Amino acid sequence: MVSVAVSALGRTSIHFVDPGMKVNGKYYLEVLLTRDLLPEIRQYSEYFIFQQDGASAQSSRDGQVAERSHA
Repeated sequence: MVSVAVSALGRTSIHFVDPGMKVNGKYYLEVLLTRDLLPEIRQYSEYFIFQQDGASAQSSRDGQVAERSHA
């Protein structure tokens, strides 16, 4: 699995999830969002909208709450 943010302002690095890693709500929040994506996204702008593919980790309650609080 890969995760990347793309906009008219630029894009983040491509973040790879190790094969076999279970991406649950906690991993999505603590690793993909907080550690990897958000710091890079904020280099371009403090204003952003998440558009996702509906993976279970993204649609978990923890992931949705985190996205609203970081946006």
